[in-house]
Amino acid sequence: MRVSDDAGADPGAVRFEVTLPCDARFRTLRDCVVPRLTAWLGYEEGDAVTRAVTLATSGVLDHTEGSVYSSVMITFSTGAGFLTTRVRYFADPGARATAPEPAIERILSDGGRDAPLARLRRLTHRVEFGHVDGAECCTLVAPLPTTT
Repeated sequence: MRVSDDAGADPGAVRFEVTLPCDARFRTLRDCVVPRLTAWLGYEEGDAVTRAVTLATSGVLDHTEGSVYSSVMITFSTGAGFLTTRVRYFADPGARATAPEPAIERILSDGGRDAPLARLRRLTHRVEFGHVDGAECCTLVAPLPTTT
């Protein structure tokens, strides 16, 4: 887990990163860390951001036999009035030899209107998929709460 204050770029910027193995035992850690961090950033407990991160990681952290993923890295960063949450999905090199290329967007799309991806799109401002440093990623963008 790593926390930094990117004051050089933006005096109010915050970056927080946690890497979790793809094992159901680590759901509890995710379920503790994510709500506390989002509350610290000013979101209400149980906010859409917390639910979105849970949706983006649930199927992967609930590691099933034959999964090609070994770990996920969740990075929260703030700036320009938005919270950007990037979930990077790291494939297990051994599983990659026996399984087809993973496709997290396809996995999150299973389930129609109630699929995790459909729910993510309703909960966040923007959802993007891609690859970063050789890992698949899902990027979630939400406006930071306004402070009065």
